[in-house]
Amino acid sequence: MKLKDLLISILCLCFINSIFASDHTFSDNINTQNVSIKILTKDIKSGQSFYVKVSGADKMKETAWLGIFKPNLNPKNASGYESYVYLKDQKSNGSEMTAPIQTGEYEIRLYDADPGNFVMSVKFNVATVSPDQYKITVLTDQIKTAQTFKVNITTTYKMSAQSWLGIFKANHDPSAASGYLSYKYILQEYGEDVTLTAPSESGDYELKFYSADPGILIDQVPLRIGQPNLPGIAFNLNKTSYDPGEEIIVNYVGHQDLTESSWIGVFKDTNEKKYNKYLDYHYLKPKTKGQLIFQAPSIKGKYNVRMFYAETGPELLTPVSFAVTSSLDDTTIKKTLNEKGKVILYGIYFDTDRSDVKKESYPLLQEIAKMLTSDSSIKIQIEGHTDSQGDNAYNQNLSQKRAEAVLAILSSQYNVNKAQLKAKGFGETKPIGDNNTASGRAKNRRVELKKI
Repeated sequence: MKLKDLLISILCLCFINSIFASDHTFSDNINTQNVSIKILTKDIKSGQSFYVKVSGADKMKETAWLGIFKPNLNPKNASGYESYVYLKDQKSNGSEMTAPIQTGEYEIRLYDADPGNFVMSVKFNVATVSPDQYKITVLTDQIKTAQTFKVNITTTYKMSAQSWLGIFKANHDPSAASGYLSYKYILQEYGEDVTLTAPSESGDYELKFYSADPGILIDQVPLRIGQPNLPGIAFNLNKTSYDPGEEIIVNYVGHQDLTESSWIGVFKDTNEKKYNKYLDYHYLKPKTKGQLIFQAPSIKGKYNVRMFYAETGPELLTPVSFAVTSSLDDTTIKKTLNEKGKVILYGIYFDTDRSDVKKESYPLLQEIAKMLTSDSSIKIQIEGHTDSQGDNAYNQNLSQKRAEAVLAILSSQYNVNKAQLKAKGFGETKPIGDNNTASGRAKNRRVELKKI
């Protein structure tokens, strides 16, 4: 009888162990009796950071780790995790983990090595944000195109560091987090006033609140962007035709409701109406009334001057056209080099704060190349110059990169011998105009060719 009871007990133990092992397989090399996992954060939201504390695992290998898994995955297979952290990085307040984007039930599983053996797990739930846990308030009454406006977002829960607000077109697919026109992350854990920039076109839009990046859409608020009312704005030019490099004087009347990024630019007169095809531009400072100075392009042709409400538009008023009556060609450049030892150029254009040479500069570069390839005895130093706006070191570095960019194009695209070329940036150190005036600063932003 005793033998029978003993056999029954052994069979029961084996059965219990087999069940236990199927859900909670412990490493044979670790005493797991005192190991525990505790989730320290309550009410975990999509994409939210939360803390997990593992106790009693100090003797585990450095590669022991915690992973977030969907509960239907076999724990014996260490792959398929949503995210993971190593135990060796655990701080006194636990390990910081990031909740999955999708709501629902998950497990945190502990493995004794990488990949290692499954030790134990705890379940947790990624909860949906309910309407009573947040509030979105648009603080600006009348939002105009391209103007900044404020939105207050407040939550009763700790938001993810990647929670964000985005502006979308009104007909945008609500299931897609991409396709936003602009966005801002919410930097404070429980909300803040967020400053956004309205689209450049009037119409109906939506402000959407996401739990993380990309995250779950929590809510969307309709936005109506109105057209600005700017009575009295105007601008004119001092002449209708110019010589290459001659001053173009633009007098303008603006409006107090213009944005801080309103601007006037010089464009090639083509059917291309994109705002970013400018040759040169100036912001309207002050916004209400003033004068801007440009240098006429170096290549003969038709051009126009255009006014814009903000960085990306919309365009205001009808463009004003002008003509450049002659070109700075290879013969003129060579003659000026021989007579004066240098040539000042205002027809080489760059993207703002960059060394990328605009395509509109290529006709002038072609004339320079023509001069150099027709006479290999000519050697020049390409010199970059800036005005005094901004940091000295930044201007110096930018002017050097721009000079080098011009050299690279002459050499690679127009087959000019590199032995004929040098490049040097001078930043703001060699002004030829007064940096306290718009006219002087325009003169100082230039490229020079110096005979060597």
